[in-house]
Amino acid sequence: MRSRSQKLQLKLTLEFSLFFIIIAGLIYYFTTTKFEDQVIDKYRYKASVFVNYLDQNPLVFLDKAFTDKESFAKLLELNDAIYLVVENRSGEVLDAINLEAAEKNYYVLAKKNYEGISKDESIFSIVLPIEVNKNLLGRIYVGFNSNDDAQNLFKNKLLTALFSLLILLAGIVFTYFLSSISFRPLTKIIKKLDTIAIAKSEKDFIHSNKDQLGVLSDRVDIVLAELEKSSTEVESLNKKLHNVFKDKISELNFEINQRKKAEISLQKSEEQFRLVFQNAPIGIVIISPEGKILSVNKSFCDTIGFEREEIIGIPIKYLFEKNDLEGFSDETFNNKGIPIADINTEKILLKKEGKEISVIVKSVSVLDEQGKVKHYVMQMLDISRIKQVQHELVEALNKAEESDRLKSAFLAQMSHEIRTPLNVILTSIPLLADEVSSDDEDIKIIFDSVKSAGKRLQRTIDMILNMSSVQSGNYKPTYESFDVVSDIQKMVNEFKSLVDDKGLTLKFTHSEAESFITADRYTVNQVFQNLINNAIKYTLKGYVEVYVKNLKDKKIKVEIRDSGIGMSQDYLHKMFTPFSQEDAGHKREFEGNGLGLALVKKYLELNRAEITVESEKNIGSVFSVIFDNNINFFEAESTRKEFREYH
Repeated sequence: MRSRSQKLQLKLTLEFSLFFIIIAGLIYYFTTTKFEDQVIDKYRYKASVFVNYLDQNPLVFLDKAFTDKESFAKLLELNDAIYLVVENRSGEVLDAINLEAAEKNYYVLAKKNYEGISKDESIFSIVLPIEVNKNLLGRIYVGFNSNDDAQNLFKNKLLTALFSLLILLAGIVFTYFLSSISFRPLTKIIKKLDTIAIAKSEKDFIHSNKDQLGVLSDRVDIVLAELEKSSTEVESLNKKLHNVFKDKISELNFEINQRKKAEISLQKSEEQFRLVFQNAPIGIVIISPEGKILSVNKSFCDTIGFEREEIIGIPIKYLFEKNDLEGFSDETFNNKGIPIADINTEKILLKKEGKEISVIVKSVSVLDEQGKVKHYVMQMLDISRIKQVQHELVEALNKAEESDRLKSAFLAQMSHEIRTPLNVILTSIPLLADEVSSDDEDIKIIFDSVKSAGKRLQRTIDMILNMSSVQSGNYKPTYESFDVVSDIQKMVNEFKSLVDDKGLTLKFTHSEAESFITADRYTVNQVFQNLINNAIKYTLKGYVEVYVKNLKDKKIKVEIRDSGIGMSQDYLHKMFTPFSQEDAGHKREFEGNGLGLALVKKYLELNRAEITVESEKNIGSVFSVIFDNNINFFEAESTRKEFREYH
């Protein structure tokens, strides 16, 4: 049976042997992995040659074949490649070199971004994507001759395994040798203890001799037993004391940590308050329970014009006009710690040079644990500039109202002064034409020109006045529910003669027999009057079509399509701007003042409708207007009225 020293030596040797086994295994793993990575990097680099070539020649994916197959064959030969297969992103094979060799090595079973040596170690297969501008065009499958690399890799692995095994054996021998040297003194001690144990087991025989040696042996055994018992008790007591001390020390550490956290939190809080107090954009004053200034920040000094040292210690009431400050104005100030009611009011503050400024004053009480006042924190915001701006705004508003009144009066006067004589002229032209002989073609042309110019002037004046009415807010819409199909049908009939004169086709279609909307009927009719008129005016040949469609969610869509001259994409961004025309200048082909579409936009905004435009030069245009019947105009108008009255 092995002695205890031999068991300990064997245990130590086994533990260190396990350690050296782990070290040898790690050396073998990382070294062989490094060799494999070097081989893989080598083939990745070779495969990247084909990827770069295809990146620079993406026509392969369009032509679905190699345009220069000899170049690919040379690349394969230079890079020691056996086969090359190119497929598009749908998995379709575009072209290949040595396809038989590729199929023999089951290249199609390779996954995306696959790389590895075949089972017979003769082929290294790699799959790489082909991307242009981050767009996947396809993949390539490349197979390289890997016999030499496989043999080298096997040799390297074998050498690494031998080296790891040598390290393991050397470690075991060294551990055993070291443990033998270290355990020699311990072996001697253990043998001595074993001798004592054997002697103790034979004490009955020694006892029977009843000599001095037996008595001494008995006494030694008793003392040893007592010492062992005492040692056990002391050890037990030490464990208990250790646990008690450990608990007490943990409690003490916890309390110390909590106090440190509280102190750090308090320091951070005080630092944050100090930073906020000093850098606050409004004036802040800390006031004692007796009403005297204890501290002020920079903003307050800048507002009042005093230096900090000049106002510390003076009663806060002295800074206000007539010492007017609720709770702080009594000459015999003494509240016996009772908090003054919080202040939130507007006061007059006296600056250093005697100037008076208006400020918003807000004061709060800070209490101690007994509920008595520690101090007051008062904030003051200078609103002198705000009150000045308010005064200026009131004056500006009065001027604007007066200007609006004058403008309305001017427009009303101009409407009367221009429209009245113009109506006389327009009504007189047919009478004069009847009086003049119809045989005179020149006179007839003159009358027609005057009539056309008068109507053009009348339309221009009407649009200017309507635009002014909308922009100034003087137009008051009247919302009602009506059938937009019926109204548009009437408009289409009115334009029949104009369309026939130009030789155009005017069509009107609708998905439902009736399409009711809630809107201002006058402005809606003006919108479609303008849109249909524009479509006819800018269409030289072809058609104009009006289409009404009922959409989901209670929406109605009206489209006006034409095959006219269209608009450029640049002009579409500013087509609703007043007085804007794509064909500007005195030599423009079509007449107009550029207010029609601007009025359309304003009228649709009044009716909460949307308009979109699609147009292409010399192809035509499509204007789409969508009405939303989910909007309650009556509630919206009531809300706007209350908002205007409130302000």
